[in-house]
Amino acid sequence: MKDRRKRENKVDIDGLTADFVRGTIQEFYIVHKQIPTLPKIRSILNEKLGFDGCLSTLRKLLRKLGFTWRKTDNNRKVLVERHDIQMLRLQYLKKITEYRSQGRPIVYTGESYVFKTHDRKNTRFVLVHAGTEAGFIYNACLVYKANSATGDNNANLSFENYVRWLNNKLLPNLPDRSVIVLDKASYHNTRAEKFPTTASKKSDMEQWLTSKGIQFDSSMRKVEIYDIIKKYKSNCIAYEIDNYIKSKGFGVLRLPPYHPELNALENIWGVLKNFVALGDVEQNMIDSDTEKLIYDSIEKITSETWRNAFNSIIKKEADYMKYFDTEFEFNINLQDDSGDETDTEDNTSYDSS
Repeated sequence: MKDRRKRENKVDIDGLTADFVRGTIQEFYIVHKQIPTLPKIRSILNEKLGFDGCLSTLRKLLRKLGFTWRKTDNNRKVLVERHDIQMLRLQYLKKITEYRSQGRPIVYTGESYVFKTHDRKNTRFVLVHAGTEAGFIYNACLVYKANSATGDNNANLSFENYVRWLNNKLLPNLPDRSVIVLDKASYHNTRAEKFPTTASKKSDMEQWLTSKGIQFDSSMRKVEIYDIIKKYKSNCIAYEIDNYIKSKGFGVLRLPPYHPELNALENIWGVLKNFVALGDVEQNMIDSDTEKLIYDSIEKITSETWRNAFNSIIKKEADYMKYFDTEFEFNINLQDDSGDETDTEDNTSYDSS
C-alpha cells in the first residue's frame, strides 16, 4: 500500500511537462511516422526528464493529461486524447488564425517567477507581463516578491490584483483592436454568474433558461428542467475577466488546457531567466537589486528574440492543424503492454495553474 501511494505522487506534473509528454506523442506520428508504445514513451521521458515511474504510473499521467483508453475494431486497446481537449485546441487555432488574418495585434500574457540564486530562503520574485510580435508591451511589467513558498504563482496573484494590473499597466498601453491571450490560471476563471444547481428552486431554473433564450415546457418536472440546463450550461460559461476586457474594447482568446507551448511568453521567460542567472552572481544581493536585475534583463530581450518566439508559435500551430488531418490522432499502440486499464473516461479537471 505504501509503495502504491508513493507511485501516485509521481503523477503530479506542471504544464510544461504536460506539453513535453504531448509533444513526444505527436513527434512519433508527425516526424517518425510511427505509432508509439508506452515503453518507448517512458524511455524518452526518462532520458529527457528523468522520469522514473513504471508503466502504470505513466498510464495515470496520460489520463491526467486528458487521454483515455478505447478499443479498436480488432479489440486492441489504444489511447486517444479526450475529444473536448482536441476541440478546444482546434477552436483556438481557428480563432487565432482568423484574428491574424484581420491584422489584429495578438497580445500574449503570462506569469512566471525568478529565484534569487544565492539565497538560502529560496526567495522568489513573481513576474507578470505581456508582449506582441514587436516585443514587450511598454510599461506593462509587474515584478514583486512572492509571499508564498509553494512555487505556485496563483497563490500570490488574486483576481483583484490582476484587474489592478490590467487597469494600471496593460490595457492603457495596448494597440487598438488587440486580442489578449489568457491561460486558465485560477484568477482568470472567476465566473460572471452562477448556474442553477439541483438545489435551486424550479422557478430560478426557469428564469435562468428564459434569460438565455432556451425553450422549455413549464409543465416539466424540476428534474427535467435541470436536465435541459445541464445540456446548455457549458455553452453559457462567461468569465468576469473576459467580460471586463471586452468592455474596454479588446478581444479575449483563451489557450486550450495544458498548452503553454502556444504562448510566446513561455519562450521569452526562458531567455529572461538566463539573463537573470548570469547577472545574479553576488552573495547576499538585496531585494531591490534583484528587482533591478530583472528589469535590466527584460531590456536585453530584443525584437528579434520576440520574432523568433512568434515564428516558433506559428510553426507549432501549423503542426497542430496538420496533425488533425492525420489518420491516427493521438493513438498509442498498447499491444506490447499489459493493457489492464479500463475504458472509462477520466474526469480530471484540466484547468492549468
